[in-house]
Amino acid sequence: MDSSTIDVETALELHKAVAEKGFAFVDAPVSGGISGAAAGTLTFMIGGDKDTVARAEQVITPMAGRIVHTGGPGMGQSAKIVNNMMLFVNLEACAEGSVLAERLGLDPRVFWDIASVSSGDSWALRTWYPVPDIVPSAAANNNFESTFSAVLAAKDVGLALSAGEQTGVDLPAAELAAQRFQRLIDEGYGDLDCTLIVKYAAPDGKAQGWNPDEV
Repeated sequence: MDSSTIDVETALELHKAVAEKGFAFVDAPVSGGISGAAAGTLTFMIGGDKDTVARAEQVITPMAGRIVHTGGPGMGQSAKIVNNMMLFVNLEACAEGSVLAERLGLDPRVFWDIASVSSGDSWALRTWYPVPDIVPSAAANNNFESTFSAVLAAKDVGLALSAGEQTGVDLPAAELAAQRFQRLIDEGYGDLDCTLIVKYAAPDGKAQGWNPDEV
């Protein structure tokens, strides 16, 4: 069982290699982050044949809030790649929205309370909102120490962009997110949280809760 996030081609190669050795295999990437892992509420997206997936579920169940059989070999990774791409696009929206709300004079808590029950809602907003003292699980509360690093985010969104090239799908929003993460890496902040991209929305390059001198 492989619960990492990798490209579909490699996942298919693993299925083949394991089968040649006489073993069963599933690609089973997860979603839910550190908070989901701690709470045992991760979502597992499993690719493989039906019988093998049923066996894998017995191992996965204690860690999972939801288990989804996505289809045959490689389909778990396919689902995860697309899911993470959407997460990072939502994160960019949260970054831009939080800064714009601040510059317009809105109280951060008031705005978050509105967005979280309105059409601006997303998992990124409820879990990673890049403003301190709004969401308990946000890295902004801890000077953007990593819960999901910019390096990992760049890797994952890169998988989506590669898939887009292979399938002919245009992904301009994902390309923007990739540029933001790469910029963090180039500035030496690759090991910090990916939500630090919020600083690029601000004209002065600053972010609430961010003190680079304390890194």
